[in-house]
Amino acid sequence: MRRMLVVLALAGMVLVAALALSLSALPPGASAGLDATPPGTLPPGITVTPLIEPEGCLEPPDDYTRVWVNGGQFNVRTVAMLDHAQSLYAAQGGIIDLRWAITQGSYTGGALAASFGTHDGGGAVDLSVRSYVDWSVLYDEIEPMIHALRVAGFAAWLRDTGDLYPDSPIHIHAIAVGDADLSEMARSQIDGTFGYLRGYDGLPRVDGVPVVDRHGGPVICQWMIDRGLVDMRGWANPLPTPGGTALPVPDEIP
Repeated sequence: MRRMLVVLALAGMVLVAALALSLSALPPGASAGLDATPPGTLPPGITVTPLIEPEGCLEPPDDYTRVWVNGGQFNVRTVAMLDHAQSLYAAQGGIIDLRWAITQGSYTGGALAASFGTHDGGGAVDLSVRSYVDWSVLYDEIEPMIHALRVAGFAAWLRDTGDLYPDSPIHIHAIAVGDADLSEMARSQIDGTFGYLRGYDGLPRVDGVPVVDRHGGPVICQWMIDRGLVDMRGWANPLPTPGGTALPVPDEIP
């Protein structure tokens, strides 16, 4: 009996020594317990990479005073974004004057049916991509214009000839992300079924199948994230309603 007790005591000493050795191998401040990483926190040494904003991101002013620019009515916020896009575009050698290129503004009240309501409220603008001299399409200017518009805060796409209806004119269509005056249809182009933030081209489809944005994914700035406007590619899509919807399906958004 005495021999058994001695053996058990020696085994216990070995176990304690092994545990002490394992604890000494942990990093400073770490714990070996099940609660070493409290709920809602990251394990030691793990960090989240912060957003790296594209150069040129600038939060627009929240000024919805209405003004007229080159025959179109806008709010000051949209004009400020357009002027910022002009600065970014010109810095890259762009040759088109975006104010002079305006072909349709905001607050049109449904004047053009082909726009299916996207210009009825604020934040919408269409821009020509043709030369003022010979009316030729300036193809080399299209991608730089779209990139500048996106960095300035617009969801912007090329609408090529015939995209909207037979022989519809080529132009760039842009919707100001986060504009409080957007029409329902314009808002759907931001985060609806066919929306920009979801990586699509903003055009509603009869078959309900969105088409991938030909210009790449959305440009995300910190001011957009602060307003809850984030990269939604890969998120569960809203119910396929005509024109899309800004309302997500409950319990399906990650």
